[in-house]
Amino acid sequence: MLHDWIERTDQLFVASFKILFFVFGTFGNCCFIALIFKNQRLRSKSSYLQCFQCLFQIICLLGTMVDVGLAFPDIQLDRTSCFHVMIPFIFFEAAQAVIILELVADVYIIVKLPVLYKKCDTWMYLSGALVVPSIVGAIFVSWGFTNLDYEEIYFCSPTSSLHTVASKNYTRCIVLTNTLTVIIFATLITIFYKKSKNNNKESTKVMKRLQFSVAVFLGSWYITIFTYYVCIAVGVTGEDLHFVINNMSFFTCLAYTQTFYIIIYTSKEYRIAFKELIGEKQKQMDMLNTHSSRVSALHGPTRIA
Repeated sequence: MLHDWIERTDQLFVASFKILFFVFGTFGNCCFIALIFKNQRLRSKSSYLQCFQCLFQIICLLGTMVDVGLAFPDIQLDRTSCFHVMIPFIFFEAAQAVIILELVADVYIIVKLPVLYKKCDTWMYLSGALVVPSIVGAIFVSWGFTNLDYEEIYFCSPTSSLHTVASKNYTRCIVLTNTLTVIIFATLITIFYKKSKNNNKESTKVMKRLQFSVAVFLGSWYITIFTYYVCIAVGVTGEDLHFVINNMSFFTCLAYTQTFYIIIYTSKEYRIAFKELIGEKQKQMDMLNTHSSRVSALHGPTRIA
């Protein structure tokens, strides 16, 4: 059992970095969505799908604020109470893992079935793409209702809200999903960079936009999952296990935050669009200030008789 003062200090440390990730992550994900809907040239099935990913990630980041809200006043919930609060966030955390797989599969379809991809209606394609994440999210939430207990936990997050049995099943499914993503991703890298047989400009553009973002996302999740299994292997259980897992939430928060910033860094097209978006906002503010100044000048100073 860890000492109380160590647990309290760590609780505040975890809450602090979650606040930072929430601020930067929410801003970045909202900016990406705004860029897509403000710029017609950026709109595509792939970018719309990534908008859903960003939306899911905003909700996942919002879920981290539950733990923050409990941490500072030092309120502790039992696992069952925490799980009931975490239900929507468990759903979206599981769903966005599948969205990442679909984003990579989307590029594969562009390469292998370009004619069918172009003929498919955008909204029908997106609706179909949301079916599997919704099913997977619902399954994970259902698993959470198994083996509920009233053990008091220091952190309230999707992982810690699940009983050990449900948590293991949850982690295994995340590993399976991420492994499938890695396999498809590696296949695409082979197609694009080793065989040099791809001449599809759309797929090349999408691949360049996604490659680093997907790599960081997968790397962050694998670090968390690897740490989890190492702890299990060496016999770390109970409260100590959840202590380690919640410190590893740094990497899952990173996964939810990085999308916009990496795309802006790697894509000139998105950098230009972002500068235009910022410039448009600044222009609107300047026009508003100019209008206010003119109104003030027309009315002049108020005189008191």
